[in-house]
Amino acid sequence: MTVVTASQATPSFPSEAERSEERLRLSSERQALEDQYKSDMTQCYQKFDVTSCRLKARERRIEANALLRKDELRFNAQERQIHALDARRNLAERNSEAEQKKAEAERAATIAAAKDRADANAQKQIDHALQGTKRGEYDQKQREAAQHRADIEKKLRERSKDAAAPLPAPGK
Repeated sequence: MTVVTASQATPSFPSEAERSEERLRLSSERQALEDQYKSDMTQCYQKFDVTSCRLKARERRIEANALLRKDELRFNAQERQIHALDARRNLAERNSEAEQKKAEAERAATIAAAKDRADANAQKQIDHALQGTKRGEYDQKQREAAQHRADIEKKLRERSKDAAAPLPAPGK
């Protein structure tokens, strides 16, 4: 798909003022043609041979209409080309804007992802640094628990009382 820039397209087409002038000329010629036909028909009714005169006026109108129609078709084709070019240009601009917005969104997403990774990494480093202290706290609690068990066993051994007699068996 080839993209036509404004500098490439402008020289081949007439300006808006020239097109407006041409449009006005064609419509005035069309009106003059219809006025002439009406005038010819009015004159034909003044003649004795009305039918022949009307046929000749009709033929003149058809020939003039064919010439005018060629000019109108050429002008309309040119107008369609200009409108199509404008539509393509507008579409290219919208696509360009959409691509820019998409690129900005991708950049923002990349920046946010990098920030999230950096935050996660920083949190991981903090956790790692704290892990040593938590490990120390854990080891300290383990030592205290082991000491507590040892103390309880020592107290149980120091008891001088004998163990109580077992309970009697049920049903006897």
